Amino acid sequence: MSDVYRLLGGPGSPYSHKVRAVLRYRHLPHRWIVPLGAFRGSGSLGEGTEIAGAGKRQVPVIQFPDGTYHSDSTPIIDELEKRHPGEHSVIPADPGMAFLARVIEEAADEWLPLPMFDYRWNEAADRVFCPRRQMAGWLGAVPEVELGEAAKAFLARQEHLRELLGGTAENRPLLQSTYEELMDAMEAHMATQLFLFGSRPSIADFGLYGQLSQYAVDPTTSSLMKAKAVRLFQWVQLMDDASGIDGEWNAAGDPLSIGARGLLRLAGEVALPMLQAAVDAHLAGKDFHPMVAEIRGHGFKTIARPYQAHTLLWLKQAYAALDKATRARIEPALTESGCLPWLSIRDGEAEKTPPYDMA
Repeated sequence: MSDVYRLLGGPGSPYSHKVRAVLRYRHLPHRWIVPLGAFRGSGSLGEGTEIAGAGKRQVPVIQFPDGTYHSDSTPIIDELEKRHPGEHSVIPADPGMAFLARVIEEAADEWLPLPMFDYRWNEAADRVFCPRRQMAGWLGAVPEVELGEAAKAFLARQEHLRELLGGTAENRPLLQSTYEELMDAMEAHMATQLFLFGSRPSIADFGLYGQLSQYAVDPTTSSLMKAKAVRLFQWVQLMDDASGIDGEWNAAGDPLSIGARGLLRLAGEVALPMLQAAVDAHLAGKDFHPMVAEIRGHGFKTIARPYQAHTLLWLKQAYAALDKATRARIEPALTESGCLPWLSIRDGEAEKTPPYDMA
């Protein structure tokens, strides 16, 4: 077992499923573990368990073969690239395409949880199914009374968190419209190819899959996907275990796929403005304060989370590190999508950019 990774994840955690899918696709030996009893519907995750003992507070947590524990899905994926270079890489070979894939992955990671969270903890069918489903996954075989009490506590906890994150009646039309746009773009895309940057999945595909692994399960979002985007629904099943897929990256000069163009537009018009608002709040010392992000003419009210600020600062840092020729090559796509204005490093931001690494 000395070369085996241990992935501690949760049944309703999109980031856990994202990392597991990468491990499967890359043929990296691993064990998938949901630590039963590590969460009971309220309080902190992992109290008195291996997760807490490792000093972590959220899943996924990966234990490397050397015994060390790490969290944060995107840096984990990058570390795996360093440790296992070559076959089944999820980073496009061309640095320009690799950067565009990262923009999409970050947008998926940071925006898509918000519509999912609102559907999951607001719609009547979801409020019945989702807390019971997740607590059954966390608790295992327990009496109905215990499951019911945990589900009730979990629902109350998540309702409060939903409102903090922006799941309100005022924001709901914007949140739901972006899910509709995503389904439209990906359904059209999958009439021509399965993946965003070639005939093999990239980090962008895995970021999208992680979130959609939950959309495809939850009652309301699943029903919408089955009715409006059957190709996308089946793609989610494919991405769960893509270990049998080989393929090639698109060439640097190839036109961007339909899906990549559509998701970049959602990034530029929706996700990156929200992340910039989080950066502005971070620089002003207002982490975890209420903030308003101007998105498509709507004042999107949520809370300023420092990690979201960090993700955009890292993305800006990565863009600045590209050579001039690469930046020139991808600038038209970034301009057309609305992403480019959000990628320049502004006054005071460089000093606030933390080192990029696993947590």
